[in-house]
Amino acid sequence: MDKPQQLPAVIQEKFDEMHDEVGHVVNIAFQYLVTNIPGPIGFTYTSSAPMPLLTKYEQAQSVCFVTKYHCLPTFERADIREKNGTYSFGNSPEARYVLNEYRSIIQNRNDSVYYQKLHKFCREKLLNNDKQKGLSIMVTQGDERDVTREFAQSLDERYKAIKSLIKQCEFAYIYNGILQHSDHQFSARFWKEYASGKINYVFMKHALIASNIKGLLEWHYRLFNVLTFPKLGPL
Repeated sequence: MDKPQQLPAVIQEKFDEMHDEVGHVVNIAFQYLVTNIPGPIGFTYTSSAPMPLLTKYEQAQSVCFVTKYHCLPTFERADIREKNGTYSFGNSPEARYVLNEYRSIIQNRNDSVYYQKLHKFCREKLLNNDKQKGLSIMVTQGDERDVTREFAQSLDERYKAIKSLIKQCEFAYIYNGILQHSDHQFSARFWKEYASGKINYVFMKHALIASNIKGLLEWHYRLFNVLTFPKLGPL
């Protein structure tokens, strides 16, 4: 995240504090990523079951996730602007937009694209050794070595990293108290942070943290993307 120059000391201090807090949260989450599979890998999808490759639920889950992932935004930096001696975040609407787009993935447990449900699908297919029961996905390295279990382990680590990010944040407050709902249990805090301007830092911090989730879901997306056909049509 780029830091603006020549800000008043008190604002620079708050900006640096937010930057450090984001870095701390991300570093803790990324400590889970330890499994590395070097070189190119390939996927093989097989099934001998007397049923469609995907259930109706999985078909809907697949196309919804792939479509959402394509358009999932990332928030790269906070933009501080000065006007008539006062300072504000110039891209607050962008931060709110990013957070709204991530809600179904990180907050709505009933949604098919909630990250736990996405991971559950991928993990079950990777570890399914009985093709008579349904879809099985095998992962091979460039030399055709089977690395399916190592790949599943790497997905588990990405899942834990996402879970860590969410656990360290306050998305329940953001979504249920501000962006999506107006839950009265959060009203006193929201009013205080709204009046003080702190709510802007809350939005920026969480938008920066949430943006890491797209990268952590990349391999989940690739597994789903192969199964999503036909692709989005032209105009």
